[in-house]
Amino acid sequence: MYSQEIRHDGLKKFRIIRGKSLYEVQEKAEMQLQIWEEQWARVVKRQEEIEFKSNKKATAQQMSNQLKADREAINDYLKKAILKNRNLNLREDLRRRNFEENEPIPPELTAIRSRPDSNAQVYKPNLNVLEQLFSFLAKRKNEEAKERYNKALNDWIYEKEQIEFENEKTWNEYHQEYLNWKQAKEAFEKAEKERLDSLDKIFEDYRVRKDQSLEKYFDYLLSKFIIFDFIPNQRNLKYFNESKTLYVETYLPNLDEIPSIKEVKYAVEGDEFLEVPLSRKFLNEMYDRLIYSLILGQLYLIFSNDTRKNIESIALNGYVDAINKGTGKAETLCIASIFVSKEEFEKVNLEMVVPKTCFKQLKGVGSSQLHSLTAIAPVIQMDWDDDRIIEGKETLHQINDKTNLAAMDWQDFEHLIREVFEKEFSKNGGEVKITQASRDGGVDAIAFDPDPLRGGKIVIQAKRYTNTVGVAAVRDLYGTVMNEGAIKGILVSTADYGPDAYNFAKDKPLTLLNGSNLLYLLESHGHKAIIDIKAAKLSKNNQ
Repeated sequence: MYSQEIRHDGLKKFRIIRGKSLYEVQEKAEMQLQIWEEQWARVVKRQEEIEFKSNKKATAQQMSNQLKADREAINDYLKKAILKNRNLNLREDLRRRNFEENEPIPPELTAIRSRPDSNAQVYKPNLNVLEQLFSFLAKRKNEEAKERYNKALNDWIYEKEQIEFENEKTWNEYHQEYLNWKQAKEAFEKAEKERLDSLDKIFEDYRVRKDQSLEKYFDYLLSKFIIFDFIPNQRNLKYFNESKTLYVETYLPNLDEIPSIKEVKYAVEGDEFLEVPLSRKFLNEMYDRLIYSLILGQLYLIFSNDTRKNIESIALNGYVDAINKGTGKAETLCIASIFVSKEEFEKVNLEMVVPKTCFKQLKGVGSSQLHSLTAIAPVIQMDWDDDRIIEGKETLHQINDKTNLAAMDWQDFEHLIREVFEKEFSKNGGEVKITQASRDGGVDAIAFDPDPLRGGKIVIQAKRYTNTVGVAAVRDLYGTVMNEGAIKGILVSTADYGPDAYNFAKDKPLTLLNGSNLLYLLESHGHKAIIDIKAAKLSKNNQ
């Protein structure tokens, strides 16, 4: 996972952006910064409007009414989400949107009048008979006529130059406006094509059931229900095909991001607007109700839109990015977690429930006061950053009642253990992943158990031994459990364990399975094999 911390000084907000690639993080960060800039622009605009309002008392009342409406909308989030889902038509998003800005209209340039005609009557001298007969008598009038024409010509030249200058300026402004419009139109159409191509792929992949299509489909669906701009549009989804469980890691707003102003009053003395804050009790209750509503709303949206009938249960963890007021550092806390089946959830009438009561009734886990931002252990926690996880190899179908597990290839043995435990954990919605082969005594497989009571990360080690397992291997497993932050460690061996190994594991979160336990586990899942230590040793000596 990649991450980036972003801040907005004006709004005094921060957020940690996460994604599976640097490009995704940058894209999400730019989107969030744009949202904040739009919020900030509205704040600035609101302040400017306030300054120029003549009726300031009416302005204060208007702002107070809006704040009240916002609070009512927050408290009714769950009902709003349900109503919006009823009217949802995702295919509408595939309609091509038009670029709404009109193309600039070419300006009407000022016409230039014709050049003065020297032969025009107005520029001819008005001569009498004698002046016509004796040219020397017409000298003054001829000069006046010439001066009259020259002045008209100079005025025309000046006027022509001014009009040409203004026309050129007007045309250049229009041309630049046109280029800006054309560039914006091309950028919009490119972005629109990319949007439609991306959506079409999401819908088509979901329709033909491509791998990971379910995660992308529901990630897009949930993004459609960000009703308030202070709710983070961030989540990670992982689908467990074996157990038909969708794991959701969703990010929730911080208490400081919730609107906290009750009303605005105008103080005549001082000519200023005063913000009256909500009581801390009311704000805390509103925050808790919203968080429970957000979680129930996401569960409802996923189950109700699962047209492929792939999801039988959802494990959802709600995280908050917060500043530790003691250290000043950013922390990410899981404050609410729930694992619920579709059958159980569909018995609930969400329109009539109290969100907190419903969450608790569904055995959701969380602090009694979510606003305290008390971290809890999630029902299941995915290790998104574990780059050791590799694709598993199918080996169970290759074994039969004559297969000697003690003589198996050690890599095949690790894959076999992964398959067996995958079958075991999938009964409760869990999943098992194998790690890169290293033969270094580290983690051979990682299990994720979603059970709300005993669930969490479990490390599994497979030892294809032909000698008794000593305490050193068990001690190493315990160290690995601590380093991995796991709730439990399981050591599986084809051989037995010594007394010192069992004594060390006593009262620790460790389970030791010997060859007999392994054979029993295999048989419980319909597979038979043998463990012949002597034959394995003989085979090894002959190699």
